[in-house]
Amino acid sequence: MFTFCIQRDTIRVEPRDFGKDPVVAIREEIQRRYANKVLPEVGLVISLLDILDATEGAVLYGDGCYYYRCRSFRFATCSLKEPNVALIVALHLPPAEFRLIVFRPFVGEAFLARVSSQSEEGIKVTVGFFDDILIPPHFLPLDSAFDPSRRAYFFVPAIEDEQGQIDPNRVVPTSEDLRSLHSDDKLYIERKDWLRIRCEQELWHDVSPTNGKSNASAPPTTLGVGAATGPGGLVNGSGAGGADPTAAGTLAVERGRSPYSLICSIREQGLGVLEWWDQDDEEEGEDQAKA
Repeated sequence: MFTFCIQRDTIRVEPRDFGKDPVVAIREEIQRRYANKVLPEVGLVISLLDILDATEGAVLYGDGCYYYRCRSFRFATCSLKEPNVALIVALHLPPAEFRLIVFRPFVGEAFLARVSSQSEEGIKVTVGFFDDILIPPHFLPLDSAFDPSRRAYFFVPAIEDEQGQIDPNRVVPTSEDLRSLHSDDKLYIERKDWLRIRCEQELWHDVSPTNGKSNASAPPTTLGVGAATGPGGLVNGSGAGGADPTAAGTLAVERGRSPYSLICSIREQGLGVLEWWDQDDEEEGEDQAKA
């Protein structure tokens, strides 16, 4: 669910930060520029992991700010460890090739999320720091339906035979049939319930500006967003020189869509509300104790 990318960029340090330790100044600027931003085809940046390498700072004519050029990046799974600061103490000016912690579940990965809202379009869930996760109706368990009166989905367990199997030739009930059942036969998915979900699809939307205007606040020598090697192979990132990741998030709000979202499911065995499976485990334990 969490990976890292080794990113390259030109980091701009303003004169008001010249009195700070160069490492601190660069870290703060990287955090401001990248944290909680979506990098196209890479994922949601959580935080800076560590700084690896950089050129010495250079001041541009008529600007007065320091610029640290960063280089080289790749995308890989990782275990979170303490940052390696060996290179930082070796030079007076700090290295600035840097690694970013990225949230990007791979397709097929199961993880926990909490229900935030429900509608006819599906169930919206959140992991706390990322909310653009949807479970559409066709990825809900069989014999599920939406209850308009409670604004919630419910699931009706199918009747099993003595071997614990469901008759494959049974008549599948319609949504109206399911809604007409007694409430005691329904397992409702309530708001704030914890679900175990599986990632089925990633959705990327291009929310970059289309009017041809450049971002004047970004440094003119920015190398831009890099490429990343994901689970499916090499994926090329798209980033024009001087593009600030902040622009993507701003336009996403204006256009009402997210640059990165996930489609997930709870259709398979073991997925869904955690309490459903906890109750099954308790019942199996009681049966084994009686035997």
